[in-house]
Amino acid sequence: MKEFDALNSPLQHIDTIHNVELWMKRDDRIHPEVSGNKWRKLKYYLEDFRRSDKEVILTFGGAFSNHLAATAALGKMAGIPTKALVRGEEVQSNPTLDFCRACGMEIEAISRKRYDTKDDPEFVAMMAEALPEVYMIPEGGKGVLGMQGCAEVVNELPEGFDVICVAGGTGTTMAGMLTADYPAQYVLYPALKGGVFLKRAIDGYLTDFQRAFSTKGHGKKMGMERLLVEEDYHFGGYGKTRPELIHFMNGFYDRYCIPLDPVYTGKMLFGIMEGLEKKKWEAGTKIVAIHTGGLQGIKGMNQRLQKSGNTLRYEG
Repeated sequence: MKEFDALNSPLQHIDTIHNVELWMKRDDRIHPEVSGNKWRKLKYYLEDFRRSDKEVILTFGGAFSNHLAATAALGKMAGIPTKALVRGEEVQSNPTLDFCRACGMEIEAISRKRYDTKDDPEFVAMMAEALPEVYMIPEGGKGVLGMQGCAEVVNELPEGFDVICVAGGTGTTMAGMLTADYPAQYVLYPALKGGVFLKRAIDGYLTDFQRAFSTKGHGKKMGMERLLVEEDYHFGGYGKTRPELIHFMNGFYDRYCIPLDPVYTGKMLFGIMEGLEKKKWEAGTKIVAIHTGGLQGIKGMNQRLQKSGNTLRYEG
């Protein structure tokens, strides 16, 4: 798409703490509505859709999903009808779903039990038979095509970074980054409890990637050896926050004028900054954090936080 032809998101120096440099790859600046890893993960699905004979893009997500918002916006820009199956028996109005509907996306609520079967081969086959005109994109844009796009964020980095950090929910972004030939330590900050399972998921994604693109097995082994998973910054689980996280994010914005989202990047930066203050990394280390966007969800999160009076002082 012409809106993304000149894509190469800015690389910004944030700070130097205890002689460790912190930089940020500002994928949140890619596009106001299709930003961060959302565009990266959708890019090759969009290309594959255009080569197919399908007419409608169908995808999946929760009621506050960044992926749904990005897919809806991309569909509107490209003139492609979109539909979403949203987790939950009842889909109420919120800023994310209102935006999706305004972009023309059809929203259908499905039970959590049925939603949990969305990746089962039987469910996929049933949907393909019942809706032959539909092109299905997995939840969050996961899969080998999503990985292919995420590898490009690393390929855009100049040489010299020792550590590459990213937040994760499904592990697709990190898995894609690990397929890039960039010699660094990769640190994943899971946005949910029990994030160690993401290491197993990433291992599986890399196996799928090898099969799809006939890559050599040693690349997977080297990638997994370079991966570190930081499990202590989920703040209660996916979509959960705590007052100290919101306080940190407001302070980070005041100091650096960079908005973070409370589901992913806020938790990652909390972990990185704590590590810097505790001198986790040796002097001279050069770190880059990937800003994966997700800022559209701030408005909805602030609505949920209003009762506590502890909200973010900015919106996406």
